[in-house]
Amino acid sequence: MTTKVNWLPMPRFLLRKAAIISIMKRLDLKNKTVLEFGFGAGEMLKWFHGKGADVTGVDFSEDALMMASQRLQEAGILKNIKLHSESSEISNQKFDFVCAFEVLEHIKNDVETIKEWGNMLNPGGSLIISVPAHMSKWNDSDVWAGHYRRYERKQLVEAFSGDEYQIIQLWNYGFPISLLLDKFLGMSKKSEVKGKDAAIEKEQLSKKSGTERKNRLIYRLLFNDFVMFPFYVIQKIFFNKDLGSGYLIHVVKK
Repeated sequence: MTTKVNWLPMPRFLLRKAAIISIMKRLDLKNKTVLEFGFGAGEMLKWFHGKGADVTGVDFSEDALMMASQRLQEAGILKNIKLHSESSEISNQKFDFVCAFEVLEHIKNDVETIKEWGNMLNPGGSLIISVPAHMSKWNDSDVWAGHYRRYERKQLVEAFSGDEYQIIQLWNYGFPISLLLDKFLGMSKKSEVKGKDAAIEKEQLSKKSGTERKNRLIYRLLFNDFVMFPFYVIQKIFFNKDLGSGYLIHVVKK
């Protein structure tokens, strides 16, 4: 008998998911093709499917593939979602939406990757990306996760400033609770990254970052939609300020 997966979403994930939903609930996903890179535990794949989309996911982490497959199986929707371990497996396909949440910072050549993702869009399609914000907030949690960088607003605007895309939204999410969360995350990962050569281990660290969670009772009591809901509402007030810990950008391919 297979053991049920008890994956625990952390606060930054919940804040980010709420912001993503604020953007995507305005869009018609029914019968549209949606591709997510770096799907981790598969939570957003489930949400896309629930909105009637034709869903595909790519994640090079074996742990993510196993966990997402089991969670989608438990939800009874695995047969409706196509999962892949390499983007080359879908290189000839085009999509209405390409999404990548907390993925770009794990990739050394991010400029080339953005170009590749854009090439997979249908004309008029949407590219929706989230990344951690502000190098000034860099701490041990970034090292633990295998990040190459955090981003500034100017970088994201410049990445999509040509004639190919139109920026629809560029939000900074997480404030004000992110001020506390960033410090907590940095402190909690300090002992785990001590003595590690992050430059060598970035790929392995990245593979674990989307699925590795400490499943404690206190976390389950605190990190859920009921407790976090006030912060979902408050962060919306500051979406257009640069005070939070993450950026969410929605661009459309002309």
